[in-house]
Amino acid sequence: MPIHSADPFPTDALEANRSGQLTKQQRDRLRPLARYARQSALIGAGVLVVASLMVLTDRQLSLPGVLRVPLVGICLAFAAVFLLRAIIGGDALSRDLRHMTVQSAEGPIGKHRGGSTGRSGRRAYLFDVGDGTFRAASRASYDAAPDAGMVRVFFLPRSRRVVNLERLPDVAFAPGTTAQDVVASLGAAVRSHSRRDVNELRAKMAPVMDAVKAARDEPVTPPPLGARDPRPLEQAIVGTWRSPILTIAFQADGSVSATMLGGMQRRGRWSVDRAGRLISDVMGHQDAAQAWVVGDELTITADGTALTFTRH
Repeated sequence: MPIHSADPFPTDALEANRSGQLTKQQRDRLRPLARYARQSALIGAGVLVVASLMVLTDRQLSLPGVLRVPLVGICLAFAAVFLLRAIIGGDALSRDLRHMTVQSAEGPIGKHRGGSTGRSGRRAYLFDVGDGTFRAASRASYDAAPDAGMVRVFFLPRSRRVVNLERLPDVAFAPGTTAQDVVASLGAAVRSHSRRDVNELRAKMAPVMDAVKAARDEPVTPPPLGARDPRPLEQAIVGTWRSPILTIAFQADGSVSATMLGGMQRRGRWSVDRAGRLISDVMGHQDAAQAWVVGDELTITADGTALTFTRH
């Protein structure tokens, strides 16, 4: 039974969760799940009792009499366990709600699906955070969690159910990391069969992927002339500019250098044509792009994609 919530990870609950507590809203969303677990245990007990009666009374079963009584005893013993669990709320979530203690863990995140659980046959949605594995409260919370990056999860210790999540600052590759270093690190992580190692590498790649996605999805709308740097572009653009995936330096003598993630570097020439477009061959062929400077931000657009840099 899923938890339905407009916000799977409510920021207004973080303060309580950090102090090890659940909010009333979180408790109210979790109680139906605990009730569902108790109902499942009760139904399981009923099924076992019916099965016991069938084994004991159905003479068409090809079971010797000497096996019927022990089999009935086993079924009734399991039925008693399930019944007691339903009565006292012995499942992990019900025990969590009695103690209402929230714990936290932090580290690189990964997501995967587990096997089917419970009588509903629903799949479990799981988070790997650091060295631990935790259960998402619902499919919605699983989908809402970042696919990669550094996070802190707040969870209930017995059921390992995540009740909240917050994003932590991104991590980056060490200065001077080359593309070959990244490939070697990926190979080592895969060979280690360590989810943490793979997730740490993915966390370092997350800012790059986010920047690429933002550049692809964000609509390109040039600002009005009055909002731009009042100097001509050929003056305003001189300097070093950084983005998560590229550092580019425009020199006053018309030379330009670009340093990409992983340390690969290219050099070329740049200029501004009569139409005010930025002309550069730093990527190996001459391109024309729209560019403007607003404050300490440089935006370069080409083919519907925009890259924004910050002055360094």
